[in-house]
Order: sequence, then C-alpha cells, then structure tokens
Amino acid sequence: MKRLLTGLVVAALLALSGCTGDAPASGDGAAAPTGPPCLTPVESPAAASKDGKPLPAMAVKCFDGGRYVDAALLGNTPTILNLWGSYCEPCRTELPAFQRFVTAAGGKVRVVGVVVKDSRSAAQSVIDDKKLTFPMLEDRDQQFSIALSQAVGKPVSSALPATLFVAPGGRIVHTYQGEALDEEKIRALTAGYLGIEVPA
Repeated sequence: MKRLLTGLVVAALLALSGCTGDAPASGDGAAAPTGPPCLTPVESPAAASKDGKPLPAMAVKCFDGGRYVDAALLGNTPTILNLWGSYCEPCRTELPAFQRFVTAAGGKVRVVGVVVKDSRSAAQSVIDDKKLTFPMLEDRDQQFSIALSQAVGKPVSSALPATLFVAPGGRIVHTYQGEALDEEKIRALTAGYLGIEVPA
C-alpha cells in the first residue's frame, strides 16, 4: 500500500513537469526564487548512448518555482549536470565558467545546475551575483543526489562540486569531482565524453 501511495504521489508530481504555474512559498522564510528557468524538452539529433549508467527515474524540484520535472528530461539532449551549493567555495569559483561555456555552446549541449542541501535564499544570492541563466533544480533533501550517487557507484553530494556528463538516452557517461573546473577543462571533458566540440 505504501508503494502504491508513493507511486501515485510521484505520478502526480510528474504531471506538473514544465515548472509552470503559481510558485508556492519557499519554505525557508524567503520569497519564491526567480531567475533561470527550469527544464523544457529539447530535441537532440544525436543517437542515444548505450554506455554509462542510466539516470534515476524520479521527479526533481525546479528551483524557479516549486514545481517538479521528470529527471528523464535530462536525457533527451547532451547534458552536463553541475551539483553545487552556496557554502562550497570551488562551486562558486566554477559557476561563472559554466555560464560562459553555456554561451559558447550555443545550444549544442545543455548545462543544468543542481542546488544541493542549500537554502533558497543563499543559492538565489549566488545565482544573482554570478548572473547565471542556465536551468536550475533544487535538491535540498539530497534525494536526487543520493540517487545519482547510487547510479554512478560513488558519492556525489558529499564532495561538491560534482559534474556529471549525460549522453542522449539518459546515460551518465562520466562523473568529475576534483578542482574547480575552468572553461578549457569543461570543453575538454565535453569533447571527450559527449563528443561535442565547443569553440573557445
């Protein structure tokens, strides 16, 4: 019975995909966040990859308004997932590099931020300060990052920043955890694991 109820709740959440509608209160005393939009379906000309680990099937909260989106949308185009938090200095260091990379990529690859275990107000401050425009998901309870950790076989939320490269078809083909990334390293990893060349 518990599984049935859980399934019904997830199904209801997935029905809200697209992150539209009135935003509820943020839950931490701050106004609902604004800024980068949530995920929208994107058609990819690339063939689906059979390599790597599959993305977890679950609903993930949009940062921009409290709705939920199907994590499977992350697999419909080459995607880079960047897990970060305002409390993480290397995260704040590399976020502008991701923003510049997004501009240079011109839609050939999608970057999605995942705000992990952070307050909305603190994360919103970073988004505003760094002028970030790429989509953001919210993972305050770490359910998504824990599911990602299980998928790739190593913890991704306990050592931020963490960057996952997702090939078309929803397969995680590489996980990077280390020093803050710069544009050159992001381009090299994108070319190496997603087969996409992004000009400098």
